[in-house]
Amino acid sequence: MAVAALAAVGVASAPSPPTVLRVVLDPGHGGSDPGAIGNGLQEKDLNLEVALRLRDLLDADTADAAGGAAWEVLLTRDGDQSVSLASRVALANAWPADRFLSIHHNGFSSSSANGTETFSFANGTVGADLRDLAQEELLLALGLTDRGTKTANFFVLSQTAMPAALTEAGFMTNPGDMAVIGNDAGLQAEAEALLFALQRHVGAAPYLPGPSSGTYCEAKLNSAGCLPAIGSSALPSLTSPPVTITCEGVPPSTFGLLLWSAQPDALPFFGGTLCIASPLGRFSPVLSTPYAGPCGGLLQTELDPVWLLTQGFSAGSSIYLQWWHRDPALGINPVALSDGLQLVIQP
Repeated sequence: MAVAALAAVGVASAPSPPTVLRVVLDPGHGGSDPGAIGNGLQEKDLNLEVALRLRDLLDADTADAAGGAAWEVLLTRDGDQSVSLASRVALANAWPADRFLSIHHNGFSSSSANGTETFSFANGTVGADLRDLAQEELLLALGLTDRGTKTANFFVLSQTAMPAALTEAGFMTNPGDMAVIGNDAGLQAEAEALLFALQRHVGAAPYLPGPSSGTYCEAKLNSAGCLPAIGSSALPSLTSPPVTITCEGVPPSTFGLLLWSAQPDALPFFGGTLCIASPLGRFSPVLSTPYAGPCGGLLQTELDPVWLLTQGFSAGSSIYLQWWHRDPALGINPVALSDGLQLVIQP
């Protein structure tokens, strides 16, 4: 079967992926070929920046066991090199890759042309599924005009032996598009959108990996000889139901308070360590409910997505949390402290 025909074989939804999916990221143009030019920017630079950011996100997703999926990533170029279309395809076919994603930005003779469009070689294929999800996520992330999903006989779509898609996130020649994309925040949003599209394509929920979600810092022993331990029912999301933040290992019927900050720290505090930095936020005090033993109390409260938004948190940012509870038996330092908890906010 010809390679061009191979690209069109597939079904409308992606099959179950291997444990690790091999993805080739293809930053279009490069070297002596700048691609589209407009508003003081060259397409080749934006293509590469998005690809590098997406590679880092996929690597972080692989390392973060809390969600997402696992990937091996190969770039057709990792700098300002000239790479032929044939070389890009040959690299992907020889590896061999499971998916191929070519990253581009549009251009036109008129600055009025604008918006986002994404291509595959044919409709009704696995490549078309990746194309459709990439278009959806780019529109959500960038908010530009929807130019639709399309088919095209582009060389990198027709000659790759694996499902492939090609994105045109916006127009280099349109000032409005570049006001959104042509900056650090826009390029990061574009890379994250493509991460979410790839995750959804393999059946995973959109997940933004964090560098170090989990507990850190040192808890302070309470008078019953138990260490209060912080926990979370899930990672907080800006769109999902609230998550529960707990503290175990406290005496029953003990008042506790959950502290939060946007930054971690390690400061002396009531004979223990304050794991979060000023300025501190405070949730309403709660009374621990007993379940067993002298340290069988449980403190719990909820992180609500509406509250996260009102406090200025966004997807990818972190919130740092720590519980304390009153413990008069500790004498001059009547406070016991849990360890700290970093949670990366999800979309």
